[in-house]
Amino acid sequence: MSDRLYDLVAMGPELRDEAKRHGKGINESYLLVHRVLAQAFREDLTLIPRDGLRAHMRSRLQQNLQACA
Repeated sequence: MSDRLYDLVAMGPELRDEAKRHGKGINESYLLVHRVLAQAFREDLTLIPRDGLRAHMRSRLQQNLQACA
């Protein structure tokens, strides 16, 4: 489980860059990533296959981006 937490934190810069590519400013990008990671830390990550974690997080970010639009 702790490996998954490290994987999540390591995805932060990638998620931030994706938010910036969608036109969000740097502060808003960080806020969105914080929101996505906070949600993920509350989930049972063992239910998500290891190879699907990145897609799951990107999907969560997309949902948050659409909610902010």
